[in-house]
Amino acid sequence: MTDLFKAAPHVRLHRGKTFVIKAGGGTIAKTSAIRQFARQVAVVQALGARVVVVHGGGPQTDALQRMLGEEPRMVDGRRVTTPTAMRALRMATAGELSGEVVACLAAEGAPAVGVSGASSGLLVAKRRAPTRTTEGIVDFGEVGDVQSVDPKPMLALIEDGYIPVVCPPAGDGNGGFLNVNADLTAASIAVALGAAKLVMLTGAPGILSNPSDPTSLLSALSISDLDAMEESGALKGGMRVKAAAIRAALYGGVGRVHVVSGSDENALLAELYTNQGAGTLVTREPEKAPESEQTLKQVTLEPSQLSGSAR
Repeated sequence: MTDLFKAAPHVRLHRGKTFVIKAGGGTIAKTSAIRQFARQVAVVQALGARVVVVHGGGPQTDALQRMLGEEPRMVDGRRVTTPTAMRALRMATAGELSGEVVACLAAEGAPAVGVSGASSGLLVAKRRAPTRTTEGIVDFGEVGDVQSVDPKPMLALIEDGYIPVVCPPAGDGNGGFLNVNADLTAASIAVALGAAKLVMLTGAPGILSNPSDPTSLLSALSISDLDAMEESGALKGGMRVKAAAIRAALYGGVGRVHVVSGSDENALLAELYTNQGAGTLVTREPEKAPESEQTLKQVTLEPSQLSGSAR
């Protein structure tokens, strides 16, 4: 019962707020992991938050692409998308993984509806021109950057009590498909919905000061801290893309971004409903954030003391 009393201020603070929760394909690669994820998301909705789920499907797409006779190619954490890769992506995400997530959410008492990014103009992307990368100039193929998000289909589902489950690909506005990065897509959706939080589930416990040391979890960061980490080379591969998504969300008006473990069965709930959290909280504060923000995860507050600065 004590835990419920401690969680109550967070529940009150989050009630009625919109949360976009992004799960990478690697964090929901097994049915048991999908069920674990769904249990946590169902609790978040039951406690009064308005939830949108966005998921990728990297490992699932890799497997199908190989079955179709082509070896996947990744550059700077992003997929070079050939026509075969696009076929694999569509089969893996909208064709299979989305349905599994929706079914597991329904089993947990959280009715959900799977929505492809290309549905009803939800996501419209523009094909990316050849881009300078760490490997030189790369043509990513059928890859796009989200240009517009229509929030109306998601809002209609939310108002009717459903959790929209959104997956790539996006539409190109001309009846075609473009692969879009799920992290950046989640950030775009969070901005379009005016979300209070974007929560990103990843393979690590959160953002690490040393990518090879899982115990080097950083409790809280500002954008300037994140920039300094990237400049120092502390952000590698897919985490660089996540950093870009975090910036896009915060500069777009999303209040807070959380990066948490997708393998810990309680991390999502601990991050949102406890004072100490479980991952990394990223905010748009200047370099010297208020003391209450800096020490939030190291102190225990009484319910009467907890205000809008809570996690």
